Order: sequence, then C-alpha cells, then structure tokens
Amino acid sequence: MKQQDEIRPQEPLTIPVHVGTMGWSYADWNGPFYPAAGPGKQAITLYARAFDTVEIDSTFYGTPRETTVRQWADAAPPGFLFCPKVPRTITHDAGLRKVGVPLEGFVATMALLREKRGPILIQMPPGFTRDQLPELQAFLPLLTQLSDKTARFAIEFRHRSLIGADVADMLADYGVALVAADIAGMPKRLELTTDFAYLRLIGKHGAFDQHREPQADRSAEIARWIAALRANQSHIEAAYILCNDDYEGHAPATVNKVRQALGLAPVEKPPEAQGSLF
Repeated sequence: MKQQDEIRPQEPLTIPVHVGTMGWSYADWNGPFYPAAGPGKQAITLYARAFDTVEIDSTFYGTPRETTVRQWADAAPPGFLFCPKVPRTITHDAGLRKVGVPLEGFVATMALLREKRGPILIQMPPGFTRDQLPELQAFLPLLTQLSDKTARFAIEFRHRSLIGADVADMLADYGVALVAADIAGMPKRLELTTDFAYLRLIGKHGAFDQHREPQADRSAEIARWIAALRANQSHIEAAYILCNDDYEGHAPATVNKVRQALGLAPVEKPPEAQGSLF
C-alpha cells in the first residue's frame, strides 16, 4: 500500500462527534487490536475502553435476547453509545410492509440499553427503489407511533432513485436522519434532515482478503467528509461516524484517522492488549 497521506489536525467540532466501528467481534482484530488469543466474552468491554460508540451489526440478523442486551449495556462505561441495526426481516424481507409489531418489539428490546442507546439504523437493500416510495410513506409514521417515544432513527438507501428533495423532506417531517454513506454506487453527499448526522464509511464489500491492517488510503475522502460536517455543524446537535473494515482494511485504524481529521486525540488499544494499535 502507498504511504498514508497526512491529515492535518484542526480544531474539534463544536458538537459531540461519536466515532466507532461497525461491529466489534472480528477474528482478524485479534492481535492488531484485541489480545492475540482473542477477547472472549470481554470483547465489548475491551472495545468500549477504546471507542465511545459502535454500530451493532449482529442485530441485522435478528433481535437478540433481552439478557444479551442488558449485558452489553452493563459492559460499557457511561457515555458509550450503541447504534443498533434494524433486523433484515423488516428491511430486506418485508420491505417495510406490515412490520409494526416486529419493529415495536425490536425497539423495546433495544430500550434495555437505557441511556447508552444511540440512533437506530434502518439499512435498506439496493432493490428498494423509488417504486417502493409508497411503502416508505406508510412506514415512517410508525416511527412516531411507537410506545418508546425516545427512539431516534437514521435510514440508509442504496439506490440512486431515492435521492431527491421529496424523500429528504419526507424524512425531515418525521425527524429521521438520512444516512450519508461512502459506498460504491452511491453519491457521497451530506444532506441533513434532522438534528443529528449519521455517516457510514463503508467501502466495497470484499475489497480485502483480511482486515488486520490498513490496506488503502482514503485520507482525502475522510477530509472531505469532515469538512462537510464542519460546514454544517451549526445545524445539528451531534454526529455519528461509523467505520467498516472494507473502507481501508482495518476499521480501528480508520477510526483514529477520522479522529485525527476531527482534531481529536488518537485512541489506544484496550489496556489488556499489549503492543501498538497501528
């Protein structure tokens, strides 16, 4: 890989910016981030000693047990935020149709995270297009009708047909954030629809054979995203930036690069793990 470009640190944003990864339990992180033998049941505890937020990728595959969610909440320190991903049965299988009951159940389970619950991510599949706009119009009111009135939501589209002022206005009417995603096939744009920003640095799925070290340099892209947040910080109260292993090759390293661009101090490996993070 070519030498990493240097990102010049700037003054931190005036709003809270939470930076973390998409998921926290990956075998390739054993050694570079976690202890070489693996973190075992202490994974989220160790992770939360380094970062202040994480996207819960596992919930995409099903609603977890209540005991599991309580364990996550208890394992993280005050101020840590989990961003749960809505199950694919709601987004991909049902296409948002007739999902009131399972959605309510999922949100209720995630409420067990208590004050450590951040925005809930609704990731739509590439096959969800403007043709399904009626389904989206019918779905959004459900978010305001949930018994848990404190839940906040961010939605990501992966089809260009859903880019438009009408869709953005619809999300704004219900206080739902439009996810800004750095992913192949979608434009890289920050469009604010509520009082927080949600940025996902995703990359191309399967871009790297392993995820133990940085293998690509996206410093220029990261700098542009941070510049966009900086230019719009007066319009929002918080920002969330989640990094994927497929973006540069090793998400924990990308988190530190983002923090550098934000003018924040880098994070170290969890105390139990020896050696350098990068």
